[in-house]
Amino acid sequence: MKVKELVRQLELLAPLNLAESWDNVGLLIEPSTDSTVKRVLTTIDLTEPVLEEAITKQCEFILSYHPPIFSSFKRLLQSNAKDRIVMKCIANNISIYSPHTSWDSIDNGVNDWIGSCFDCSLKVPITPTPSVLNAGMGRIITLSTPLPLTKICDILRGHLGIKYLRLGHADQECWARRLKSTNQQYDIIKTIGICAGSGGSLLKGVDTDLYITGEMSHHEVLAVIAEGRSVLLSEHTHTERGFLVSVVKMLHTEVEGGVEFIVSEADCNPIETI
Repeated sequence: MKVKELVRQLELLAPLNLAESWDNVGLLIEPSTDSTVKRVLTTIDLTEPVLEEAITKQCEFILSYHPPIFSSFKRLLQSNAKDRIVMKCIANNISIYSPHTSWDSIDNGVNDWIGSCFDCSLKVPITPTPSVLNAGMGRIITLSTPLPLTKICDILRGHLGIKYLRLGHADQECWARRLKSTNQQYDIIKTIGICAGSGGSLLKGVDTDLYITGEMSHHEVLAVIAEGRSVLLSEHTHTERGFLVSVVKMLHTEVEGGVEFIVSEADCNPIETI
């Protein structure tokens, strides 16, 4: 399949107009000729080890969730890692495409994947896209059966494939004040606000019992607790990386032309818990 045709099909699956205005999505590096793509490497972050993997595995196209080109360039220097990645992609005729927040927004995208481990009776975007059904940033889910916070933690750890979560635990008095009209039992979760990656700004003020996101600042967590809500933080890319396995299955089904999609083995969380 030619690069332009692959890009067209990717944009049909996750239209770029669903991405946030600040984002840098779509085809970021285009080869000098409309070359043929036989194998695509999918990754969350395009690092130098991931690029070496793409070259070794003879991938002509890298589908990088996070855009490796975000800020403008004034020069390309070997002393800068991002510059080296751009130059090496061009030298090896490798195309780079980033869907980022368009994948967050679409129905059955990243945020829906996070919430898919829970049995829910209702699921809606936090900020709906008026023109596209079920699309928009973030998700609010209502559980079919309310669950204790401890059970939520167990389910989420298993789904994300991690051992640890960080918990910002709701203040009990603030919880009771927020839910005084319902007398909802402390730490029994009915509603969850979800945002992949960094959710501090999107989740701010969302009326749910619990927030699930990758990261928040210290003061954002303090504000959540004071509102009588809890927040589970898994680290930024743990909310995204597991989605790649699902999306590769989807791409093999939806993208015509016999292209092989593989998940990077070199891609990893840059933060370790030790």
